[in-house]
Amino acid sequence: MSGVIPFPAGRRGSRTLPLGTDLPPAILRLKEIAAQSSDAMLTEGPVHPDHVLLDLCGDALHLVRAAQALDERWRALRSRGPDRAERDRLFEQAGTLSRQASGFMRRAKKIKATTAAGVFAKALLVRASRTGAAELAMTLAEDLINCPGLRASLWPAEPQP
Repeated sequence: MSGVIPFPAGRRGSRTLPLGTDLPPAILRLKEIAAQSSDAMLTEGPVHPDHVLLDLCGDALHLVRAAQALDERWRALRSRGPDRAERDRLFEQAGTLSRQASGFMRRAKKIKATTAAGVFAKALLVRASRTGAAELAMTLAEDLINCPGLRASLWPAEPQP
C-alpha cells in the first residue's frame, strides 16, 4: 500500500502514520541517539541535548505503531461468533497501548526541542496522533520558531567585509 500505514479512522476521517515502512528505522534511530547519550552520561562523553525527548518520542511512536497493528487485527475479526473474545481482547490491548502513548505525548509536550532531531521527533508524534495533538503541535511550532539551526538556515549571517 504505497509505503503508508493506514491509521484507524476517527472523527476527522482516515489518518495515516507518516513514513510507513520507514517509521521503524526512524524510531530505532531516535532510541539509538537517546541510548548513546545515556551511555555518554556515564562515560562523560557528549550528550545529545534532546536525548530525553527523543527517548519519549521513540517510545510513544513504538506504542502507537503497536496499537495500530492490534487495531488492524481487531477490524479483521468478525464482531459476532467465536472471534468475539479475541476481538474484545485486541480492542482492550490497543486501548491500553494508546493510553500509554498519550502519556508519553503529554510528557513530550513539556520538553523543549532544541535540535533538528528533537523537532523531527515531535513532528512525528503530532502526525501520528489521532486528534492532531493540538497542545503538542503548539509546542512544536514554538520549538520550530526558536530553533537556532532553522533560523540560521533561513537567514544566513551577513558576510563580513
